[in-house]
Parts: sequence; structure tokens; C-alpha cells
Amino acid sequence: MKSRVMKTRVMKTKVIDKSRYASRALAISFVLVASLFLTACSTTQSISSAILAYEVQAKNIQLGQSKQAVLAALSPTQANLAPRFTKPHEEYIEDDKLKEIYFFRSRSFPDGIVTDDEFTPYVFEDGKLVAIGWTAIGGPKTQAQRRETDTHFYHHGRVFFY
Repeated sequence: MKSRVMKTRVMKTKVIDKSRYASRALAISFVLVASLFLTACSTTQSISSAILAYEVQAKNIQLGQSKQAVLAALSPTQANLAPRFTKPHEEYIEDDKLKEIYFFRSRSFPDGIVTDDEFTPYVFEDGKLVAIGWTAIGGPKTQAQRRETDTHFYHHGRVFFY
């Protein structure tokens, strides 16, 4: 009789252990999903923060300023962006003058891709700011894309349409 009681206790312990593992697995799954969600939110937050900081500083930039002054004002606004959300600077020589283009994140679109039209270019010639914006360099090469899931509803009187 004692051996039967002992076997029953062992079996109950195994069932309890399985439920412990199941609850641990569930807890770990929850933590992983929550951390992914928070990472996505923090990415969006860092892009939004960079854009807001850029907008504040961009008002103080004027043509003719030195490259050092412009970069000192604008580069800190982009400091918290992950490299995949930035655009590297470009440089080339034209008419024996060094041309450098620095891009600063100034917009964001919910299309999931990083495109040229999300940045504002600053063009320097021999260390002086000579242009701001895409017009000086021929326009953006890539642009945000409309997704099929994006719907825009317009209201006209009592009728809604998209």
C-alpha cells in the first residue's frame, strides 16, 4: 500500500512540474513579445524625437555658414538614430571644388522603408553651405510608397469615400 501511495505522489509531482514548465514558457513568450513591441515603439520614438530636434535646430541654419557650424548644430539631433535610419554623407569634386552633401532626417513615412524624401540634404562647397534641399541636387532618387493597407478617407458633406 505504501508503494502505491508513493507512486501516486511521484506522478502528481510530474504533473505539477509540467505545469510549471508551461507557465514558465508562457511567461518567457510574453516577455519576448513585449520586448519586441517596446523595441518597435522606441524606434518610432527615436525617429520622431530626431525629427522634432532637427526642426528646432534647422531654423537657425543659413546659407554661407561653415560646415563645422552646421554639423555642430544638426548632427546632435540625429545622434540617437540607428544607422539603418540614417543616410551617409556623399562627397565629390566638381570644377576643382569639393562638394559634400549631408543628409538629416526630417520626415518619416509609415511604409517600412527608408527613402530619400525622408531626409533634407545640406550641400557644402569647399566647407561653406551653398544649398539646402533637394532642388539643388536634382530631387530625391527614392520616395515613400503607398501600401495597399493604407486607406485615406475623405469627408464631403454626408458622404465618406476613399
